[in-house]
Amino acid sequence: MRVKKAIKVFEKIRDLPYGTSGSDEVWSCYQKCVLLKQELQHIGITSQLLIGVFDWQDLQIPEHILKIRRQQYERHVILRVFIDEFAYDVDPSIDIGLTPMLPMACWDGKSSTITMVPLRRLRVYRPHSLHERILSQLRRKIFRSNPESFYTAIDIWLATIRVS
Repeated sequence: MRVKKAIKVFEKIRDLPYGTSGSDEVWSCYQKCVLLKQELQHIGITSQLLIGVFDWQDLQIPEHILKIRRQQYERHVILRVFIDEFAYDVDPSIDIGLTPMLPMACWDGKSSTITMVPLRRLRVYRPHSLHERILSQLRRKIFRSNPESFYTAIDIWLATIRVS
């Protein structure tokens, strides 16, 4: 019964509109995973956030948008779910409306899902670790700000390809 509820919760959160800019209309991978973690906790399922690195070119993003990015690699958050002594990595990022262009994860509750993009250096996410703080400071110094125009351009593109 818990697994069926977990699958329903996963699908509900997965189908919230995905985006990268942090606007109120879309949900980032981090936001979706934190919400999924909270909802799974309510039904007695534990989980932990994982973070990995991906190359923007591994997604089918138009070239004119890729040209405005400030960095080739980005971090991506997924969730490791623990059910009956097994661990499953799930990625609720890509909503059903984006499936013509991007890979949407389907979860059966007894295996891991695909991720929206191949991830490298997957590890447990620790937001206040020394490693995360150093990386964050380096990004701010190198890029002087968040690459907001790139993220906004991605969200506009996602909105144009999203099927209702």
